[in-house]
Amino acid sequence: MLLSHKYTLVLLSLGVVANAQAAIELTDNVFLSGFGTTSISKTDNTTPLFINREITDETCYDCDTLFGLQLDANIFDGLKASAQVVKRTQDDWSDPELEWAYLSYEFNDFEVRAGRLRLPVFMISEFYFVGQAYVWARPPVEVYDAILGTTSYDGVSFAWNYELSDELLLTVSPYYGFERTTKVALGSTIFHFESDYTTGIYLDLTGFNYRIHAGFLQSKYILLPATKPDKLSVYTVGAEYSMDAWQFMAEVEYDDLQTNWYASVAYAFDGFTPYIVYGESHDLRESKGVTVGARYDVTPAISVNAEYQTLTSEDPFNRAQFVAPPIYFGEKEDVDLFSITINFVF
Repeated sequence: MLLSHKYTLVLLSLGVVANAQAAIELTDNVFLSGFGTTSISKTDNTTPLFINREITDETCYDCDTLFGLQLDANIFDGLKASAQVVKRTQDDWSDPELEWAYLSYEFNDFEVRAGRLRLPVFMISEFYFVGQAYVWARPPVEVYDAILGTTSYDGVSFAWNYELSDELLLTVSPYYGFERTTKVALGSTIFHFESDYTTGIYLDLTGFNYRIHAGFLQSKYILLPATKPDKLSVYTVGAEYSMDAWQFMAEVEYDDLQTNWYASVAYAFDGFTPYIVYGESHDLRESKGVTVGARYDVTPAISVNAEYQTLTSEDPFNRAQFVAPPIYFGEKEDVDLFSITINFVF
C-alpha cells in the first residue's frame, strides 16, 4: 500500500497498525515479527460466551490466548511476500492456522495480492489478532462475531490508492476468493461451510485524524451435509476520529440475517486509556451490551487491559452472544464478564 509518511503517522496514532519498529531483521530483506494475547476471564453464567472463546463461570486462563508469527520478505523492487501463522483462541498449540500467505506487487498507485488473504470486511480486519493494535481487551463481538469468526480467504485482491489531496487518501479494493471449506465450532456442534466463491470490495478514506471504511462481501456456500447452496451478502460501514487525547469509533454490520453495531469512546493520558463501548445485535442474535475498561501501556510493545462487560437479552431462546441459547443450560439470558488481558508485539 502506498502511504506517505504523514498517512503512516496518522494510522499509527489511530491504532490501526501494530508496532512495526518491533520487527526482527533476519536479513536486509527478510523481517520476522510476532504478537500475542493472554488473559484471565470469568463470567457469572455457565453458558459458554462468545464464539471461539467459550468463557464460562469457571475462571479461564486461556480462553483469549493467541500467538502469531509473521514473516515479510522484500523480493525485489515492488514484489513482496508475507506469511502469518496464528494459534487462534480456538486452536490447539499443535495445530495453528495459516492466516495469510501471499505475494504482492506494487506499481504506481496500484497493488495486486494473490494467495491466502485477510477478509477486509471490518475496520480492524487486517490486524484482528493483534490485541496491541486496538484499545479494547477484544474487538466488539456484536460486529466482529457476526460472520462466525471467518477472517481469511484464498484468492486475489486489487487495490487502487489515490491521494485526493495532501491530507486525504482513497483506497478502493475489489477481491475474489475461490472455493474453500471452513470449520466453525459452536460449543460441541461443528459446522462445515463449503464456499463456492467469496467476492467483495472495500473503500477506505483516510484523513489527517480520521478514517472511514465501507465494505461489501458476498459468498455462495453450502452448509454441509446439505446439498442446496445458499448466498450471504454482508454490508459494513465504520468510522474513527481522533481529537487530541480522545478517540471515537463506530461500526455497523448488516446482512441477510441480522443487524449489529457498536460505538466506542476512549481517552488517553499518562499511559492509561479508559474506554466505554455500547453495542447491539438484532434478529439472528438479540443482545445489548456495555463494556467499561482501561488499558495501560507498560511499554510501546506491551499493554494490560482490565475490563468489565455486561450483556442483556430479552429472549432466553435466542443465542445472543453465547454459543447456544442459555435456556438450554438452565441459565438466565444476561451475563457479566470480567477480564484481565495482556498483549504484546515484537
